[in-house]
Amino acid sequence: MTNASMTFGRPNQRAFALPSLGFSTLLSGLYSSVTAQLATSAQRLDSWLQGSDNDQPRNAEELFALADRMAATQPGYAADLRAAALRSQGLDAH
Repeated sequence: MTNASMTFGRPNQRAFALPSLGFSTLLSGLYSSVTAQLATSAQRLDSWLQGSDNDQPRNAEELFALADRMAATQPGYAADLRAAALRSQGLDAH
């Protein structure tokens, strides 16, 4: 008998360990990629939300200007904005 024809013990288990290691590495990379994308999306959303406050009217003149811009597409809403601007100036449209 030669050494080449003899087998002792269990077969080598390393062949099964490598695919699982590769799969865990793949999952780890995927997890970090998804985490990075979520963080970037959260930062963009935060920037957008903070930037959207800048276009809010702060006084009656800005409210009238917003009402003028909205009059063509949303006339009812524009009328409500004008009424709110008049009320803020102490002038009711009764």
